[in-house]
Amino acid sequence: MRIRHIAAFLLAAHVTPVAAQQVQRLPLAPIPMKGEPVAPFFEGWYQNDDGSYTFSFGFFNLNRAEVLDVPLGAENHIEPHEFDGMQPTHFPVRPRRDRGVFSVTVPATWEDGEQRIVWTITTNGVTYSVPARVFSPALQLDYGPRAMGSVPPLVRFDPEGEAGQHVQGVWGEPRSAKVGEPLTLQLWTEEVSVRDPEDLVNQVVDVEVSWFKHQGPAAPVEFEPWQITVAGGTGEATTAATFTGPGEYILRARIDNWDANDSAGGDQCCWSNAYVRVTVTP
Repeated sequence: MRIRHIAAFLLAAHVTPVAAQQVQRLPLAPIPMKGEPVAPFFEGWYQNDDGSYTFSFGFFNLNRAEVLDVPLGAENHIEPHEFDGMQPTHFPVRPRRDRGVFSVTVPATWEDGEQRIVWTITTNGVTYSVPARVFSPALQLDYGPRAMGSVPPLVRFDPEGEAGQHVQGVWGEPRSAKVGEPLTLQLWTEEVSVRDPEDLVNQVVDVEVSWFKHQGPAAPVEFEPWQITVAGGTGEATTAATFTGPGEYILRARIDNWDANDSAGGDQCCWSNAYVRVTVTP
């Protein structure tokens, strides 16, 4: 797994010569509060049962305090254009490094590794591009259980509705809201990891639901609460989102069981995404 992380970092470090000169600093210098760029990351690729492949993407905001919003377009785009549009436009500092925030699925014909997707972000005058393709086994991810049985939790927007799992997640029905008026958001989680009966440490694992603005105007979105703990992993999680500006938004929830001792974001497991579009009017 360490090899995967190093390879992903090297893939993300595609900078133009001018940009590289702009960000030079001493190796042990403190992390700046602001003025640094955002680096897109290719986390790895999954092979799906139908022969297609799913690429997982994340990002690293290199600032300690500067939250950045980069609209879709020349400074935040994916090529080929047919795959453009699902990447985040909001890059917070909590977390600064966020893994598997969205995915792109390509057909089985990409197996030869010759075709690639490239995500490019320009922030604070620096451009980073990261390519994604089916190639190195070191970057292949899998959907299987971890050493102690952990798999990503299931998530639904309706207790009887479609369930989502893994980085692809699930989408809720589009919603509408008004500036300054809280919008209630509900999710239902289900912990489906199968544990060894003798594993007393991981028999009862809580699930954490964390909400983020994924896309939208630069206006902040406030979640109250922004994190909800679902005791035992299965149950309802409710928050209220309040928008400070009008526009078209995508909100994302990360549903994880990182309380288990074989589950962690750094190991590319175990969480699921949930997305919902919200139209906000004045």
